[in-house]
Amino acid sequence: MGFVANGNMTKSNITIASTRQFFPTIALDDIKQEVRIDGSVTDARVKQALLEEIIDVNRLLASLIQPDKTLSDLATDLIDGQADTEILYFSAVANGVAAKIAEKYRNYDSTNSGNKRAEELSATINEYKRNKVFAIQQLKGENHSIVELI
Repeated sequence: MGFVANGNMTKSNITIASTRQFFPTIALDDIKQEVRIDGSVTDARVKQALLEEIIDVNRLLASLIQPDKTLSDLATDLIDGQADTEILYFSAVANGVAAKIAEKYRNYDSTNSGNKRAEELSATINEYKRNKVFAIQQLKGENHSIVELI
């Protein structure tokens, strides 16, 4: 039996499906692996962040919902055998979860090195949030930047 400094990384086998079957099911383990959430963050906390992000992303993409279709039916391409729309949906949700987890866990160390790490994480959190927005904009067929003349 070995010592693992960042906690236990056992599989949770938890999946979250939306009632509207338009959106794909997401596995908690896939999120944890994608955004490198270590074992010190409990499955319950990751699951709560995942639930919140699925609700938020589904709400933001409500305009795409069509009767008798799924998000993958709206795909324009298959990448590695997966619909591009499902890849972007997973990206939006995963980046949102990563931002939430990073925000919650950056403030536990009050030493000078901990404060510096918290400052460094702020940039990372902003990148996660930006990536979430970009994925949602791509799904909606919108540009990444909007410029208005005043």
